[in-house]
Amino acid sequence: MRLFSKWLICCAALLLAWVLFPGGVWFAWPGMIILGAGTVLWLVNLVIRPVAQVVSIPITLLTFGLFSIVVNALMVRLTDWIVPGMYIRSFWICVFIALMISVGNALFAYKGRVKPV
Repeated sequence: MRLFSKWLICCAALLLAWVLFPGGVWFAWPGMIILGAGTVLWLVNLVIRPVAQVVSIPITLLTFGLFSIVVNALMVRLTDWIVPGMYIRSFWICVFIALMISVGNALFAYKGRVKPV
């Protein structure tokens, strides 16, 4: 269930970026490409991002963790490069998508862990 929610968050972040930035995010066939790109983004975050995070530990420590946002945005840019029929115009939109994925994952990570008083 946790993997499914992370996939769903990736798809939702791409959909949100497509709605908020009509000129900045383009999909050839929005329904199918968003699902496919969400899957590729989920796999990139599952496989490649941990390696990139480990490699970038010195820079992340120097920037007090802020460089991890850049690494996450680079994973979105890599997905843009891999998926045909998908185009993201600027790196800042990639940063926005990465932040939406981080917020979504944080919300789902803490759901159910807080005990009611």
